[in-house]
Amino acid sequence: MSCPPLVRVYDAAFSSVSGRSHILLEDLSGTHSQPGENAAPSAEMSRLALEAMGKVHARWWGDPRLGNGIGTVFNSDWLASFIADLNTSVAEFIQSGSGEELTAKQKDSYRLMLNAAPRIWGRLTDVRGLTVTHGDAHWWNFLYPNDAAVHSVRVFDWQLWHIDLGARDLAFLLALGGFAKPRPGLGANLLRVYHDTLIENGVTGYSWKMLNEDYRWSVIRNLNIPIIFRSQGKHERTWKEALQRAFDSYDRLGCASLL
Repeated sequence: MSCPPLVRVYDAAFSSVSGRSHILLEDLSGTHSQPGENAAPSAEMSRLALEAMGKVHARWWGDPRLGNGIGTVFNSDWLASFIADLNTSVAEFIQSGSGEELTAKQKDSYRLMLNAAPRIWGRLTDVRGLTVTHGDAHWWNFLYPNDAAVHSVRVFDWQLWHIDLGARDLAFLLALGGFAKPRPGLGANLLRVYHDTLIENGVTGYSWKMLNEDYRWSVIRNLNIPIIFRSQGKHERTWKEALQRAFDSYDRLGCASLL
């Protein structure tokens, strides 16, 4: 890929014998910065971040190498195993003390999600419309230019990259807030920026309506995020905040109507 929207890597190597490695990256410390902790970037910088992510997704959109040299496209065996694990983890979450945080309506939403799991996650077994996704798209995995007229937003920290719907990255970043306070009033505009960027960068056959539907399905998948956070041992405040935000966006976007 081009740099931007990524950070240029000049050299990288790993020795399986010694276990030692090195990576030499472009130094952006003088040209880029980030907002303070838990503070989202400005509306303009947010727009540029969505453009950057759109360029990344467009580059790999439906690429024939997905699952064939680049990443893994999930199959029916993976889907069956994932759904079995999902049923177990959701049941444990609801039956534990954590479940006391849930209303009867929210518990029913989890039931609906599990019933629809073959449709929700089964989408990932068909490479059409999939792309390389970041997997941890929050506002501090972007570097923002000090002068947007000269430099571009860069996307970094690709530890969790995988093949998925592009909208999955957006649901984590926008609906959950990307570890900042969600901004529902800005979300629709940023989705439009993302879709325009896809089209401008060669993606065809993917309408605005299709993006909105994929986004809403991805927001449903956000219901699993607080469960994952809790299982990872994250602070109680972190997973409870994710739980509230997941259901706020689930209700606001009318996601139950998809189930």
